[in-house]
Amino acid sequence: STSSTKPSRSYPRGVALDFRKLAGMALLGYIDHHNVTVRPDAPPSELAVAVARHFESMEVDEEEAIQVNENGTVAIPPPYDGLTPTASKRRRTRSKMAARPGEQVAAKVTRTDENGSWILASVQSFYGDTETYDVQDEDDTSKLIRLPWNHVMRLSTGTEGFEKGADVMAIFPETTSFYRAIVSKRPVWELASGSATPIVKELVLKFEDDEGSNGRTPHRRVPSRYVIPVPSVYFDEGEDDIDLTSPISPST
Repeated sequence: STSSTKPSRSYPRGVALDFRKLAGMALLGYIDHHNVTVRPDAPPSELAVAVARHFESMEVDEEEAIQVNENGTVAIPPPYDGLTPTASKRRRTRSKMAARPGEQVAAKVTRTDENGSWILASVQSFYGDTETYDVQDEDDTSKLIRLPWNHVMRLSTGTEGFEKGADVMAIFPETTSFYRAIVSKRPVWELASGSATPIVKELVLKFEDDEGSNGRTPHRRVPSRYVIPVPSVYFDEGEDDIDLTSPISPST
């Protein structure tokens, strides 16, 4: 982006990397990606200062963001697609969005994707360094289960906007296990008392493998809190071991 604001000509002392060695096109690529404000006619030296000042202000993993060649020149890794966050940014986001101790969640406690592999559990701890949770099965609080971050999903708030026909997972009535289902009727939005935000309090679903003796699948009402999206296919479960051994004994 561009601006008529008077630029700073002083290269920031806190940045050890010398962006002045980058080609003009590389600097412009950084500026466009991060929407850094510069003058339309700014020379490369001014672009380098703007990039360095922006770089200094960011929470950046320098090993991911910048490569320094053996001859001391600075290189940017292969073009960033502008969509995929860096590994360090993903970790920070996951830690920020992690479920809190005491919070009810859906937890995957098997290595398969069969119905019932996700259960209702409560979070006891989240470890940001390893991105793992300790959870307790709501039906069996005698042990802790350690799970990777992508085997724990926060429950819904009623504002998710599931449409009729959407594929979901939901707690089957009178159980604490999640089963695959589809939203079979159009959700009804309403205003909660004292709130300006509309929510859906319950959803009408048809569960998979729930046909009656007449061959028909019944409509079942489930509180929206217990209706969650189908887990994303990008979860790489092969790298995420599930340790069913209690790391500590829960307090009694």
